[in-house]
This record gives sequence, structure tokens and C-alpha cells, in this order.
Amino acid sequence: MKRISQLLTMAFIGVITVSAPSAAQKSYALGIGGGAAIPVGTMSDTQKTGVNGLVSLALGVAELPIGVRIDGIYNNLPRSKGTLPVGSTGTSSLRILGVLGNAVYAFSGTSVKTYLIAGGGLYNTRLDVDGAKSENHLGLNSGAGMTFGFGPIASFIEARYHFISRQQAQGGVLHFVPITFGFMF
Repeated sequence: MKRISQLLTMAFIGVITVSAPSAAQKSYALGIGGGAAIPVGTMSDTQKTGVNGLVSLALGVAELPIGVRIDGIYNNLPRSKGTLPVGSTGTSSLRILGVLGNAVYAFSGTSVKTYLIAGGGLYNTRLDVDGAKSENHLGLNSGAGMTFGFGPIASFIEARYHFISRQQAQGGVLHFVPITFGFMF
């Protein structure tokens, strides 16, 4: 946890340092988006497709194809019908919150630009059943997306694979793929 926060701080300072000399060409954007969250692997045995939300702060320099993006994520994946644990009440949906630091590599383009994104962060998970407690875990994510003009703002669509590391006693590793559409301001 401490190591992740140190890496995120170093990445943020690096972007600020690189962009300071060219302040007139500094690039940053705030983003918001949402879409579907699709469980994969063994998680798809108990959960079904749900929803996701995303807020982002993107930092970079216009002349460089590499940037940094800090994301806050929300995912809610409902329980498959008929799989509610015996004697429990609640919806048994799985809620996943996260704060992620990502590196972004954007390919050159004119009206549509594709990009690769990868990073890691802290995920908070909670199953909506009686007595369940939220748990914090480290995880990784990677994916690809496209940005394109949508009037005076930029829009994006992306898909990312998330891997949340949990011990087997806590239910094992979680895998899911949110597909997100959003806007950058």
C-alpha cells in the first residue's frame, strides 16, 4: 500500500516537472463515464453483468504520447439468480470501489486517437449480505480505448481488465471487465 502511494506520488511529480517548462502547452482533463461491468472467470459463476462509474484526472503534455491518469471507480455486479447464500438477506450484489493510478500511451491520430492504459491501485470490495464487511485489496488493470471529438468536449470509450488479488480464504482473485463511455472536459 505504501509502495503504491509512493509510486503514484513519483509519477505525479514527474508529470508536473515535465509540464512545468511548457506551462502554456500543459494538458489536463477531468473525465466522467459509465457503462457495463462484466464478470469474467470464476466470478461469472456467481455474479452477472452490472454497472460501472468512473471519474478521472488525466495529466500530460501535448507533445508527448505518454500521460498519467488517476481514476476513481465504482462497480456493482448483481448476484446471479438463485445463488443467494442460505439464510442471508440482502441483494448479494458485489460492490467494488477503487482508486487507481495509470500510465496512458496515446497513438497519434487526427479526429480519433487510440490509447493503451495500464496501472494499479487499491480496491475496496463488499458483498451485500448480512454481516459482510468491506475489504481492501491491491489490484492491477490494463486495457485500450479511443478518444474522439464530441462537440466542444472529447469523448472516450474504453475496456479494461481488472485483476484484484485476494487470498483464497477471502473468495479468491476477482476478474472483471468494465466497458465505459464518457466525456473529458
